[in-house]
Amino acid sequence: MTSTQEVREILELLNPWWKESSINQELAKPHKRHIFHKLIELMDYRQIVILSGLRRVGKTTLLYQVIEKLIKEKNPQNVLYFNFDKKSEEIVNILENYQNHTSVNWKKEKIFVFFDEITRLNEWASKLKLLYDAFPNLKFFISSSGSLSLEEEAIKNLGGRYFMFNIKPLSFREYLELRGKDSMLKKINLFEKEIREESQNYLLRSFPEIVNWKDELLIKDYLRSTIIDKIVKLDLSERFKNLNKDLLENLLRLFYSEPGIYLDYDGLSKSLRISKKTLIKHIYYLEFSYLIKRIKNFRVSTLSSLRKLQRVYAYWWPFDYCYDSHIDKIMENIVISYSEGKNYWRKGGKEVDLILLNKKEVIPIEVKNKTNLDKEDIKNLIYFLKKNKLKLGYIVYNGEEKEMKIDNGSGMIKMIPLYKWLLLGGEL
Repeated sequence: MTSTQEVREILELLNPWWKESSINQELAKPHKRHIFHKLIELMDYRQIVILSGLRRVGKTTLLYQVIEKLIKEKNPQNVLYFNFDKKSEEIVNILENYQNHTSVNWKKEKIFVFFDEITRLNEWASKLKLLYDAFPNLKFFISSSGSLSLEEEAIKNLGGRYFMFNIKPLSFREYLELRGKDSMLKKINLFEKEIREESQNYLLRSFPEIVNWKDELLIKDYLRSTIIDKIVKLDLSERFKNLNKDLLENLLRLFYSEPGIYLDYDGLSKSLRISKKTLIKHIYYLEFSYLIKRIKNFRVSTLSSLRKLQRVYAYWWPFDYCYDSHIDKIMENIVISYSEGKNYWRKGGKEVDLILLNKKEVIPIEVKNKTNLDKEDIKNLIYFLKKNKLKLGYIVYNGEEKEMKIDNGSGMIKMIPLYKWLLLGGEL
């Protein structure tokens, strides 16, 4: 079979709407994530729409859902989808084969082009840039599981030519929607018990495919085999030379079993018997493939972070469950991941788990896996508020929602149950 015949067969297989004017509902699933509506808003903008993010978060499903809307409103033959997992083919060759197959002139007509797993194509960004600049009639949507390469190449070659969205796993609200239980949100106080129970189920089931799975061992195997292992053994191995897979797996085992561990490069390189340079390089790989995240020690006086005493967490907390982490540390990881936290605070033996900046307003947050708190649980937060003359701090825990004034009357601590924190989307 010639290359042209192969590409033509792949195009016909991947674009059934050219003949049928419809799309399989197993591909364009009926439930629409919140980001879907934003993608539709960008349909009339020239810029390339780029979807990055972890494996299995639903990037391809989003592409198919946008395609579904387009083929209902436009000529279905003016919508082209190609997956580079099927074949790594030059973009122009794909477009020429598309034109030969549909008689649509891609150089003149308005075409909506969807490229999935585009990082499988060498120098994809520079090639896409040429077409973007030369043919304003082409509207591109692209995605890839190799999000590291996707973001790096876009920044390097597509400046001003794209909108990028980092697609996360499901929010708690999206989880409830997918479970058909979002009606409870209209009467939160009435359904508080049920929502609390669902929030506990959500903690291990925030990826779209597994929201209704019951077997926790099967879920953990899914997280390991379809996300963690594929990133380490496929995505990173293809992207980087001289990659030490055993080292990556050892680091993940350490970081996931002890979320929040302080990153001691010297001590860790000695215990692992590797150079500090190699260690730093492999931690970089894990961070930018969305497997881990580092948070830094914060200084209120300068609104900046210190490089020393970094802490490491799973990028998304369910990975911790695969490595027998302690629930106290997982709860910290939940709050930090969900709120996109970048900083904590530590000085003189005192520490606050998370520091958020909201329009330069400093918001300290403590996380406690408890239903009742004592003075020891809140003393560091009170110290931080008083020392920095802040009026408001938060504790995320498993108890009831309440407020507590600080003894000098100048500040307040709000205590928020974890389920409500999840409903807020990690935003205050």
